[in-house]
Amino acid sequence: MDPVSMWCAAVVAAGAVSQSAVWMDRLAVLDDGRSAAFVRADPSLLDDVYVPGGRLRASDDRLVREYAARGLEIADVRFEVLRFGVEQASEARAVLRVVDRLEPVRVRRPGGAWRTLPRDGPTDRRIVVVRTPVGWRIEAVRRLAG
Repeated sequence: MDPVSMWCAAVVAAGAVSQSAVWMDRLAVLDDGRSAAFVRADPSLLDDVYVPGGRLRASDDRLVREYAARGLEIADVRFEVLRFGVEQASEARAVLRVVDRLEPVRVRRPGGAWRTLPRDGPTDRRIVVVRTPVGWRIEAVRRLAG
């Protein structure tokens, strides 16, 4: 490959890596918001994660309320990203391909000993993130494998 072609390929690759890093950061912010909803037992915090009225938001809302109704405290809910890619991205929408797994989640009754829930295996997902008037939100998650 001639030097100009090599330089062009490097610029394209750097742009793809940079774009991937931006979307990984955006997804991490949404993941932090989801974790906060579980840790604080406050489903209203999910408004910062999901588009309004979506099935995903309703599902997590139900889970947060169920844990709280059982009197359980949650230490953290995080995903370990094993693979990440940007399939499509525009100023208004992105389609992300993520292989992740839920990190160990610890729960307890107030003042009790922490117990670690069973860990999930890796899951391959396609995540659609959209820009809303208040920021980026998750619109859809489709499980592909795992």
